[in-house]
Amino acid sequence: MDEIKKEDFVIKPCKSCSNPVTIDMDRIKRKLDVHFDKKEFDQAERLINYWIVEAKNGNNLRAELELQNEYMGFLRKMNRRTDAISHAERAATLVRELKLDRTVGGATVFLNVATVYKAFGNANAAMSYFNKTKEVYDQNLKDDDKLFAGLYNNMALAAVDMKQYDAAENFYKKAICIMKNIDGGELDEAISYLNYADLLYAKYKSDVSEDYSKYGNKIEEFIKVAWDLLNKDTIPHDEYYRFVCDKCASSFGFYGFFLYEKELRKRAEP
Repeated sequence: MDEIKKEDFVIKPCKSCSNPVTIDMDRIKRKLDVHFDKKEFDQAERLINYWIVEAKNGNNLRAELELQNEYMGFLRKMNRRTDAISHAERAATLVRELKLDRTVGGATVFLNVATVYKAFGNANAAMSYFNKTKEVYDQNLKDDDKLFAGLYNNMALAAVDMKQYDAAENFYKKAICIMKNIDGGELDEAISYLNYADLLYAKYKSDVSEDYSKYGNKIEEFIKVAWDLLNKDTIPHDEYYRFVCDKCASSFGFYGFFLYEKELRKRAEP
């Protein structure tokens, strides 16, 4: 979050306690990364819940916001709709209570809230939060900032759900343009190309009287570009790389690139 100092994560669990409890968010996130990498999801959830309770007991809203932000993303990935939405709404409330809704950090929490709504079929609510995020980003960031690429990619996904295909295509083009010019942006660029391919397929499915070749050649081009990006020698094969490989594998399989899918699933293994 914006302008958070280390002392923001020092809490006293009760008025009578003399020893403060430090919530070391960097350490917590490192431990969570280890659990996620090993697919130790129960341990990860226990860790988050423990510190949320500590933050609430100490009335430390900033620390709780950081933890709620982590938790809603975890619950979204676990496909737990009710819990994910509940914690997303709590995070959004905290952003407003802390008056962070006009900051980049607060807007990024809104983006994460939007992805929860998008994941569970409420594209309209998602787009509302995406637009709140874009308004703040427009006021505080340069047009080529990496955060815009992530925002546009997510806005495109919601636009596809709403069958606003032209808007989605415009968002993908903007996201790809930004990532092409960012060092280390190959993985996110590859994801955008695969999502762009899915958009073209959705356009075809919306009117199957269309000649598939009108879209098929472009889809195949985007698939091959994504594959080349995932194979760049400069990309570190770290936890995020494994996550992206796992995320992208099924897309290659869907379009008939089964060898690519198999290879990515192998790379996704810890």
